[in-house]
Parts: sequence; C-alpha cells; structure tokens
Amino acid sequence: MGCGDDPLQGARPHRSVRPGAVGRRGTAALRRVAELISPALQEGGQDGRARIHGDLHRENVIALPGGGVGVIDFDDCGEGHFLIDIATVFSSVHRIARIEPGAYEDFVSAFLAGYNQVRPLPADFARLLEPYLLLRDAFILNFVTAAAPVNAVVASWGPGRIAGIVANMQAYVEGCPYPGALTCEQS
Repeated sequence: MGCGDDPLQGARPHRSVRPGAVGRRGTAALRRVAELISPALQEGGQDGRARIHGDLHRENVIALPGGGVGVIDFDDCGEGHFLIDIATVFSSVHRIARIEPGAYEDFVSAFLAGYNQVRPLPADFARLLEPYLLLRDAFILNFVTAAAPVNAVVASWGPGRIAGIVANMQAYVEGCPYPGALTCEQS
C-alpha cells in the first residue's frame, strides 16, 4: 500500500470484533509504532501537561444557542499532555474533512489560530503531533476491542475502524505520514 491509498481497499469486512482482532500483523505494527513514538511522548515535561478532556472529538463538541460552543462527556477527563486533546480533535475532523479538498487544512489553520490565542503551541508542535495522533488511535483500538463484545453500537462500526487504524499504522511503519499529520506549510 502506498502513502495516500485507501487503507480499507481490499479489506475483508468483519462481522464482529473478536479477541486478537488486530491480528499478528496489526500487533507487530502496534509494537513498532510504540517503539517509534515513545521518545516523542516522553518529551515536554510538566509544561505540556494540564487538565485535559481526554475524548475531545467532534461528537463531544456542541453548538450552543447564541453561537457559542460547548463541550460534553467528561468521563475521560484527567491530567495529561494537551497534545492528546489536539490530536483527538484533528483525528476526528480529518476522517470527515479529508473528502473535501482543503477542508482539513482550513480547519487546522482556524483551530490553531484560535488555540494560539489561549495557549502557545511548542515550537516543534508539527513534529510532536504525529506521535499523539498515533497514540489517540491506539486508545481507539483499546476502546473498540474492549467495548464491541458488549456494546452493539460499537460492534457495528468497530471492526471497520480497527481495520482502518491497523492499515494506517502499518503504512506509518513503512514510512508514510500518519493521517492528520501536518505538512510544513500547516505548522
């Protein structure tokens, strides 16, 4: 598979999530991803850590009457690196915005402009974002493999999400940028 190819092209649909759902190749890719991203995840010290939402995807952001924005679902809230919230937002938006040329880039630009008004990003933000995008997807793999056997809703979309994440991680291990990672122009 080349960079930018559809990771699900040719994938077999799964009926249910079962133990070992990521498979041997997926497990190998996850191990290699952990080796590759661990150094970046150790950076930042306490300066980049604070109270974070922990699950700040598009379905947990709501429009308020009068034009404001609200955030819901705080059960994953805790202390962590703020880049996990940014990676979660970007990952969530990338999955839907990538189908319209320029939509993801426009969103990232607007989001980062607003974010920088509240908190400055580290100088090496673009380099650090990619490991956090991978970490976020590892969280999703953990959630889906645990929840799908007991949650019919997760079981309905989980197998496809697992297949896509594993394919993206395998492509990353082979040298492709991870979906949602920033180009030099975006950072």
